[in-house]
Amino acid sequence: MAKPWYRKDRALLEEIRRRVEEAYPDLKFSERGRDVVLSGYYPLFEGDRVYDRYLVELVVPLESPLGLPVVRELAGRIPRVSDRHMEPDGAACIVLPDAFWYEFPRGMSLIDFLNGPMRVYFGCQTLIESGEKNPWPAGEWAHWAGGIIQFYAPLVKSQQPEVVLGYLEILKAQKTRGHWLCPCGSGEKLRKCHLALVEELRSKIPRAVAAKSWERMVKYLKRPTKVT
Repeated sequence: MAKPWYRKDRALLEEIRRRVEEAYPDLKFSERGRDVVLSGYYPLFEGDRVYDRYLVELVVPLESPLGLPVVRELAGRIPRVSDRHMEPDGAACIVLPDAFWYEFPRGMSLIDFLNGPMRVYFGCQTLIESGEKNPWPAGEWAHWAGGIIQFYAPLVKSQQPEVVLGYLEILKAQKTRGHWLCPCGSGEKLRKCHLALVEELRSKIPRAVAAKSWERMVKYLKRPTKVT
């Protein structure tokens, strides 16, 4: 089992801790087994005034300080429903991972994540509580499989779930095989069709992210899973 990045580079962890706790003094780092966890009250600002706050926990990725943390809302304030972009276990769907990695293939620092996607997400949750009907930013992805289809559709030029599933099947594989049939449905081999698109997607979206989206699409389509 690979050693987490923060056990290899304690100086980097301390620098991240210093920056985050300086900007967010109510959030504190702790180590829980192999995990580094950031927890406490996350504030929403309007100028210098804190107008709301949420009790949260962020589990820092093991692989890199630039990865996507797992975020949970701990007080049960936000209903665990898809319309609120929440999972049943309290995990918050801050961003669609596929879209995040496509836009930020090198990842994002924890402080930038707190200042950016986290602020938008929890700000929208507060607006919903105040009665706002649709506070999510323009272009916000739907929850779960719907968001996956919305993200990939303009890239693969198809809104058909089966086509999206076909691309994810390739993206989660260990290696691209040019002799595979292209998932676009043309009947051509991948090397003669959309190989360049597949290679672009693979260069940005991690295999583990594609595999997770593939699993969700399989459940959405109620297809039996298979090992590739």
